[in-house]
Amino acid sequence: MARPLRLSFEDALYHITSRGHRKEKIFYEDKDKKVFIRKLSETLLRYSITCYSYCLMDNHYHLFIKTAQPNLSQSIHYLNGSYANWFRTRYQLTGSIFQGRFKSTLVEADSYALILSAYIHLNPLRARITQRLKDYPWSSYLDYLHLRKPQIPNLDSSLVLHYFSHDPMSAMKQYQEYLLQNQHMEDPLTQSYRHIALGSNGFIEEIKLKIEKQGEKREIPVTRSMPFYHAEQILEKMSDTLKINKEIIFSTERGNIYRQLALYLIRYFTSLALSQIGQLFDMDYSAVSQAVKRFEHKCENNNEIAQLKEKMMKVLKKD
Repeated sequence: MARPLRLSFEDALYHITSRGHRKEKIFYEDKDKKVFIRKLSETLLRYSITCYSYCLMDNHYHLFIKTAQPNLSQSIHYLNGSYANWFRTRYQLTGSIFQGRFKSTLVEADSYALILSAYIHLNPLRARITQRLKDYPWSSYLDYLHLRKPQIPNLDSSLVLHYFSHDPMSAMKQYQEYLLQNQHMEDPLTQSYRHIALGSNGFIEEIKLKIEKQGEKREIPVTRSMPFYHAEQILEKMSDTLKINKEIIFSTERGNIYRQLALYLIRYFTSLALSQIGQLFDMDYSAVSQAVKRFEHKCENNNEIAQLKEKMMKVLKKD
C-alpha cells in the first residue's frame, strides 16, 4: 500500500496524530506525559511551530499546529524520535514505539479551527477517562481557561477563542459552553478530502491544484507559491474578461452575482483568510463564508451562473 500523501508548506495548519505500535500505550505513567510535554516544547521552539491545541491519551496524541516553514516531517520525526528513544531507555524496550508514520491533515482555520480544537479537547471525555475536562491535565484545555500557567511555549488559544469574542473572559465562558453542548460531536476528519485536507470547497480545490501540479508524490514540499493571485489581480481580470466596471463588482445591490463571483474567486485563488476578504468588501468573515456557499449552490442550479464561473476559472487557471 502506498504511503499517504503529505503536503508541507509555509504557514500551514495541521491536525497531527500518532499512535502506539499495535495500539499499545505510549504513556505508562504521568512522568511519561511530562517528558513528552518537554519534548513537544523543544520541538515547537526548535522548528518555530505554533500549537493551537493538544491532547495526550494513553496510546496516542493529538496536535493542532501551524508550521512557519515547510518542515512538518522533520519536526514530528524529531518529536517522535526523541521521545521514543527516551521511552525505550526508561522501560528497557526494543523495536518501534509508534505505529508507522504519523498522520497529518491540512486544516483551513476559518472553517474548522473551532471544531477541531473542541474535538481534540473532548477526547478524555469521550474515552470516559474523566467526567470533567477540568480534571484532566494532559491537554491544552486548562490553558485555554487560564486555570494554570501554559505547559508549552508558542501555545495560541486566540485563534479558537476569537470565534466567540475578543473579550477573554466572555470567550472562555462561551468555549466551555460550546464543549458542553457538543460532547458527542463526530470526528471532523471524516469530512476531510482523502484524509489530506479539511476545509471549504475552495480550500479543497486549492489543495487539489497543488496535487495536480506536483503529481502524487509521497511527500510534496511546497515553498508556498501562494497566493496564486493578489485580490486586485483577480478583480482586474474579471473587469477585462467580463467587460464590467469594478464599481459593479463592489456594488452591494441584492443578488449581485459579480460580487458573489469575486468573493468566490478570491477565496479560491488567493491565500487570504475570510476576515481579510471581508475587509476588502466591508463584510464580516462569516458573511463571506455564507456568500461563497450560496454562490456554489447557485452554480449547481443555474447553468448561466455556472458558465460564468467556469469562464473565469479557465482564465485564471490558464495564467
